[in-house]
Amino acid sequence: MLLLQNLCGLAEGFRARQSNLLEVVDSSPFPHLLKLLDDPSEVVRVEVRKALLPLASEIAELLKIFPADEVQLAALESLLLPWRKAQLLAAWPNWRSLSQPQERLEAFHRLLCEFEFRWRGLRLPVQLDQLTESLGPGPFALDQLPGVLFARLQGDREDYYAAGNSYLSSVLQRGRGNPISLCSILMLVGRRLGLDYRGCSFPGHFLARFQQRDEEVRLVDCFHGGVLLDLNLTPELRGDLPQTTARELARKMAPIEEIAARVLRNLVAAYVRTENRAYACLFDLLLKDLIARGRGRGQSLPLREPLFTPGQVVRHRKKAYRGVVIDYELYSEEEDQPHLPLYRVLVHGSPQVASADESQLELDDGGLVAHQLVGLFFSRFEDGVYVRNSRPWEGAS
Repeated sequence: MLLLQNLCGLAEGFRARQSNLLEVVDSSPFPHLLKLLDDPSEVVRVEVRKALLPLASEIAELLKIFPADEVQLAALESLLLPWRKAQLLAAWPNWRSLSQPQERLEAFHRLLCEFEFRWRGLRLPVQLDQLTESLGPGPFALDQLPGVLFARLQGDREDYYAAGNSYLSSVLQRGRGNPISLCSILMLVGRRLGLDYRGCSFPGHFLARFQQRDEEVRLVDCFHGGVLLDLNLTPELRGDLPQTTARELARKMAPIEEIAARVLRNLVAAYVRTENRAYACLFDLLLKDLIARGRGRGQSLPLREPLFTPGQVVRHRKKAYRGVVIDYELYSEEEDQPHLPLYRVLVHGSPQVASADESQLELDDGGLVAHQLVGLFFSRFEDGVYVRNSRPWEGAS
């Protein structure tokens, strides 16, 4: 414990000594903290986290001097997850204020990638610049770039629903992605080349679209090698849609906020499947905020994590009922009401679904909740929390 206290003291004074590289190497507590990351003791973990926090913003540079292995990186990311989330939430509202659509799209994806790959040497703007430069001198026409780009990138058919398919840095590194991530890359590489591609949303699929001068809109199936399509699509893509409906959808550009919402839904679903509750709750929060602000709610408020999340068992402070949180809304619809999250609670021993704001609830450790909907929305009860499945709550915003 004395060693940990000394390391904490070193970490606090570390920033003042960064200018001299040799001194950094000699005096930094960071390599010693890395070696303690696998210690199972909760007391040690608390002290290591305390020592790492003053260094958090410099960890990317420190890792260039003191490389960490994959196990240490994963432990570092887990231990400092609260700090990483705080960085993401603080920066989150800013991307929607940018004026150009592709600029907003890149800022949105960059935030996700910085959260996930901050300490792994992957920088999305640099990756996109390098990919663009590697395509050759050009110039490229709108109908030429997809064939060139998707000779390098392909749809991930083996692990389609993996979370990595929603992070552009991961897609660019592995060369595989899902339809919406590949379309995003086409839009962002196109932006660097002065070519205007947009998104086009279909049920169960996502395409890119472009238009040359006065010609008809053309579509790009990025997931299947950048194949060019006309508005009639193919029978496989149209599915049960009438041809006139498919043509109408093909003419519509998907707003950047709709693309972002689909990416966030994919991430929530991916982390629910792998039972990564912390990540599923985080991206559900971002999705709820995106939807709410699109409806004009919470515009001037900073984004913060709610006190309670789906699966937690709570008790009403005044009415004394207890139950499990099934869903929540971030912001009040009424301007004269406090902007506290509003929770939907499956009430124990009753068919009721109650609504209560954050100030009215507290955590409850009374165990299982008896409600007819519990088995529909939760897979099991573990460590005092219900594990949420991917079934959407119909009353959710």
